[in-house]
Amino acid sequence: MNALDSLGVYTPRARISADELDAALASVHARGVDTKAVAAADEDSVTMATAAARDAIHASTYDRDELGLVAFATTTPPLAEGDVAGTLAELLGLPRDAAAVAHTQSPRDGVGALRDALDADGPALAVAADSPFGDPGEGIDHAAGAGAVAFVAGPDGDVTVEGTASYTEEFPGTRYRPRGSRDVETYGATEYERDAYRTSVAQAVAGLDGTPDALAPTAPDGGLPYRGARAVEGDAAVYERAHDLGDTGAASALFGLLAAWDDGETDVAVVGYGNGADAVHLDGRLDVQDERDTVSIDYPQYARKRGHIGGDA
Repeated sequence: MNALDSLGVYTPRARISADELDAALASVHARGVDTKAVAAADEDSVTMATAAARDAIHASTYDRDELGLVAFATTTPPLAEGDVAGTLAELLGLPRDAAAVAHTQSPRDGVGALRDALDADGPALAVAADSPFGDPGEGIDHAAGAGAVAFVAGPDGDVTVEGTASYTEEFPGTRYRPRGSRDVETYGATEYERDAYRTSVAQAVAGLDGTPDALAPTAPDGGLPYRGARAVEGDAAVYERAHDLGDTGAASALFGLLAAWDDGETDVAVVGYGNGADAVHLDGRLDVQDERDTVSIDYPQYARKRGHIGGDA
């Protein structure tokens, strides 16, 4: 099995605070989200993925021409039909014989793409990028952020795999997007959704050999990961970036992994959630370089960037 050799990160420059959103939309609030990243009109999952992947390739000990696979996860592809993994491979200048695998159905898929790269026969690239949307009057959109994480994996690397596990169970209505719509929806049954999350994360982690010191689960908001961790055996620290980036969809769990590494953790289970969960138990850490200049925006600017009102800011 491959190990992780390098990483790349991209987050949009624009940020909006929860206070600004609360002032405009007093009836909704995303738990634990203090600020979030907001994609501009020219930033979509492919452009963000490209930026993160270029940094990962640049930092890698493997050459671009050695990458035999790219696995790309996003719930917000810019086209309803089209091979976004192939597009990403083209933009990155990957070899023509590289396999391109797209995961576009669930926030769980970011960890699925990571597993693809770790399971590959030779050097490979995993990328997750997302910018979810919701009804502007609902908490889902209040939480929705944006960003991308990429990893190069290969036979030699600083982060090795201790084990993997999966748990699959359908929980209808917890998170879905109807065909033809850009807005994520839920049935709004709060305790049912919490139970689905707790069950999925706990069962996936229980399938691992050994108990990790830290957990990095998918974070639809800044509160659910901590609720979910209570169902996991042991006393693992919990890491998420929803509090400052918002819900980054398929990239969410990978951002949590980077937060754990940034805090010095070396024994981490990254857990992707969605109709069950996938868990990857990792040993070691990579240096995280994700600082960038940001700019605060107000709600009218936010609404234009999100397309809730006409124009762009």
